[in-house]
Amino acid sequence: MTLHRLPILLIVLTGIASGQSNSYNTGSLGAAADGQHRNGVLLDQPGSLAAFGDFSATYSGSSHSVVPFFTEVNPPASSPFTIEFWAYPTNSDGDDAPVNNRIGSGDRAGWVFFQRAPGSGWNFRMYDGVGSNLGWDITGGTSTLNAWSHVVVTWSGSAARLYVNGTLASATNNVPSGGYRVNNVNQFSIGALADGASPFTGSVDEIAFYPTALTPARILEHFQTASSTTPGAYQAMVLADGALLHFQQNPPFAKIAKQGANQVITFTGILTRSSTLAEESWEDLDVASPYLVPITPAEPKLFFRARR
Repeated sequence: MTLHRLPILLIVLTGIASGQSNSYNTGSLGAAADGQHRNGVLLDQPGSLAAFGDFSATYSGSSHSVVPFFTEVNPPASSPFTIEFWAYPTNSDGDDAPVNNRIGSGDRAGWVFFQRAPGSGWNFRMYDGVGSNLGWDITGGTSTLNAWSHVVVTWSGSAARLYVNGTLASATNNVPSGGYRVNNVNQFSIGALADGASPFTGSVDEIAFYPTALTPARILEHFQTASSTTPGAYQAMVLADGALLHFQQNPPFAKIAKQGANQVITFTGILTRSSTLAEESWEDLDVASPYLVPITPAEPKLFFRARR
């Protein structure tokens, strides 16, 4: 008997607009590093990129997103890294933490971004592990309300540099310590501190973490590429630079491609399958991305979609 490969129709379900769900990681750590939205994050909001199909997540009150702890995202103090995000603040009390991994009790460790007054800009702090002492404290740029800001910090292993909207905003440390103690327990958090304190009000998009210090030229390219109307251009740059985490804040997606004689589905969220399209026929598949579609002679067609 000759087996024929099945025709496959791919359907993408964008999911609900708010509530408990995930922020999907498309960086190299994969779905294991998906962030969980908490306390009513508003999803599928206008995003920071010009390309069609880009969305963001909006935070207020105690809403935030937490990412499981990974040692790769908390490298030794002597190792370089870069943190990047886009933020659209709609309000501020000067103590808003859009992205962080700070240990706030006892001897503080890790790092945190604060949105200060619009004219003061963005503040990045690193802790040296002695009480609440700061090892690094740099502030610069502008944090304009109701506008997108591209915020990046690079850590060389010994010094931090803050970039806002593609240009160096500050490399001046306002405290004498210069030390840095790595967070060894706390979750990476978006929209507020991990316990919901210091909430950010507004949208956060395209959060990324790299195990290298991006160059000034590359940071400027990221900022400029956000204006591209080509879908996927920004993500391609982020992934090419080796991002471990990349939270696009987009709905679940799925796409199908041929790899030799095989059909392979790349997806975020939960992949589901149906042979009839009847709502009650959809079956959740306990599979990871990428998924190799099996040959099933009994089924004339298979339909797939991704869901939250």
